[in-house]
Amino acid sequence: LMSKKISVQLVQLNNRYGNQVYLPYSVGVLETFVKQKEIIRENYHFKEFIFLREDISNMVKKIGQVDILGISCYIWNWRMSLKLAEEVRKKNPNCMIFLGGPHVPDNTDESFFKLYPFVDMTMHAEGELTFEETLIKYLNKEPLHNILGSSFYDRNNSKKVYTNNKRQRIKDYSTLPSAYLEGTFEDLFRKYDYNWTLTWETNRGCPFKCTFCDWGSAIASKLEKFEEERLYKEIDYFSEKKIDLVFGADSNFGILKRDIKLAEKLAENKKKFGYPNRFTTCYTKNSTEKVFDLAKIFAEVGMHRGVSVSMQSLNTTTLKNIKRDNIKLDFFKSLQRKYVEADMVTYTELILPLPGETYESWKEGIDKLLDSSQHSGLIVYNANVMPNAELGDKNYQEKYKIKTAEIPLFQAHSDKPVDDILEYEPIIVGTDSMSTSQWKKAYKFTVFLQGFHYLGLLQAVFIILRHEYGITYSDFIESLVDYGEKNKQSFLNKELNIIEGLLNKMLSKKSYAQFVDGFEQIAWPPEEAMFLRTIENFDIFYDEVYKALTTKIPKLNEDKNFLDDLISYQKNLVVHYRDEEEKTIKLRYNIHEYFKDLREGKLSHLQSGNFDYSFVPKKDYSKAKKLFSREVLWYGRKGGKFFHTVNNLSI
Repeated sequence: LMSKKISVQLVQLNNRYGNQVYLPYSVGVLETFVKQKEIIRENYHFKEFIFLREDISNMVKKIGQVDILGISCYIWNWRMSLKLAEEVRKKNPNCMIFLGGPHVPDNTDESFFKLYPFVDMTMHAEGELTFEETLIKYLNKEPLHNILGSSFYDRNNSKKVYTNNKRQRIKDYSTLPSAYLEGTFEDLFRKYDYNWTLTWETNRGCPFKCTFCDWGSAIASKLEKFEEERLYKEIDYFSEKKIDLVFGADSNFGILKRDIKLAEKLAENKKKFGYPNRFTTCYTKNSTEKVFDLAKIFAEVGMHRGVSVSMQSLNTTTLKNIKRDNIKLDFFKSLQRKYVEADMVTYTELILPLPGETYESWKEGIDKLLDSSQHSGLIVYNANVMPNAELGDKNYQEKYKIKTAEIPLFQAHSDKPVDDILEYEPIIVGTDSMSTSQWKKAYKFTVFLQGFHYLGLLQAVFIILRHEYGITYSDFIESLVDYGEKNKQSFLNKELNIIEGLLNKMLSKKSYAQFVDGFEQIAWPPEEAMFLRTIENFDIFYDEVYKALTTKIPKLNEDKNFLDDLISYQKNLVVHYRDEEEKTIKLRYNIHEYFKDLREGKLSHLQSGNFDYSFVPKKDYSKAKKLFSREVLWYGRKGGKFFHTVNNLSI
């Protein structure tokens, strides 16, 4: 007689983004690895993965009676995962429950298991060998308290907590089979019709030790590579499965010589089969020529929307404090010019506020970026504190007097939440160099900068005035903030109050997601929500900008023709949902050519004369405001979709 198999339920919860869904890669890898052993295949039954957040009671029902529950945890599913474990425990008092993943603290001690007494075990770092050993010991009814890379809570008997030594990382990755090539996800592909996003590892490890990241600290170590042949086969598999988005999970794609060959293979498959459709990844930190070459390969076949050039901060003290002073600033300028000339979009990532940053140094950094011709994209993240990053260490926090606030996790462009379990993230709201009130000031400055410069509303105005009058970009932003603060009835004042409201929500644990009436009902980041409201108050906004600028630069009152032309050009340039057809305007200066040259970092001269320009909409959104917000703002942001095509009719 066949004895009944031991049942295992693996869970990795993620949000849905429309029809876009992440395949549960981490738990897939674990299952694929342990199934290599005959003893495990013969004695264990693995249930279908649970991978989408839904109502807890539904998930508990799906899981039913189970012997082992394993959950992969990260910041976006931590509380939901704990709640699920707690509810499954009620139905299955004897079930063995373990948690793994980057969000499980490295030091789970008595206090952790006191908080979560329904958990039996936590697994740390790479999970493959730890999971395998656990299953074999469980099968042989051996004690589970002494497994390397785990912490064990003897729930039923002694109530003792056992913490074990770290496990050595796997040295030879050829022992890890591919979850894709072994067919681990076939059932999901057959059963569900989603636009799948797949996670792809070509190596593991990170040589950098940035303090805000739990990547280097978790595995700060040598890169270990997966075999090339396996990776080529996986790329073919992505094409065969018509995968929309491949998410590269390497910490430094481009750091290895062979990465260029992998990129070429991805691009070749996209050209040949149309899939995988898009590829996104974290490029190697010192964005050298390599990254440019990689980005070019992907850009030529339309595989990504933009290249991220991560700086985090441009302040040397801060870069030292976060152990990132190895990233070269002077190099950035020449690289940026190359991207602009090749008509490729880049976006720079910064984090606010990191230890050592002040309001003044933040502004200086922004000016450096803009003067290096970085006009296509800026993404500013909250400094969030991961449990296993150095930033989460008590001594580090005391050293820099780091003040944090727990806020509901913000997931840009996600649908309105379906469940009532909020995930939280601790973010920094003050340091010894930037008080909470200075942080608020820097935050307002940044939202104005992103909304008005990077989302295109004032980009031509700022770039041209910077060159004509030698005034810094940060001065312009501050003059708008200043105008808003002084004129209580103004549109800019309303916007500053909205940002102040968001900041106060953050400080009191409330969500700062904004939903804007009339547009796509998704969670908009602050600067994008502001963009949508500005579009609805277009003329008022430009009137206020006009007043703010003439106050800031008195000479503009004499050069009124010039300013009129400039604002007229800018207003017509920005894509607005009400633009249905081509529009022509007459100007007294060659503003379009001047702007284009300056934006690309070239020398140029303003000429006066008679210039006729036409502005051609790429698409008519006049009856589709929702689509406008999705395509122009959300999808278009990293691809620079904010400007109409401009033709000079006077040539």
